[in-house]
Amino acid sequence: MESSEKARYEGCMDVPSELFRAARVALDIGQRELAALSGVGQRTILRIEQNDPTVAIETRRRLQDAFEKQGVVFVPDDGAAGPGLRIRKDLLRKGNLRF
Repeated sequence: MESSEKARYEGCMDVPSELFRAARVALDIGQRELAALSGVGQRTILRIEQNDPTVAIETRRRLQDAFEKQGVVFVPDDGAAGPGLRIRKDLLRKGNLRF
């Protein structure tokens, strides 16, 4: 990872695998579409969603970037409440969220 990219991720949240899957389901996108959006292979996305610890942090960050570009905000654990995610309000009006 280049130093500029490394600096960009300083202090970034380590998103739990469960939140990646929740974000994908909430946006109603499949693993194939997420692979195209993120540049991360579909099999790697499956491995991340299955909590495979061997997936590089840089790969997880690329997935996080793709979700954030789609309007997802990952919320870190604040000590009182666990980590979570927020979805951009305009996506709620589209009716494409699935919970």
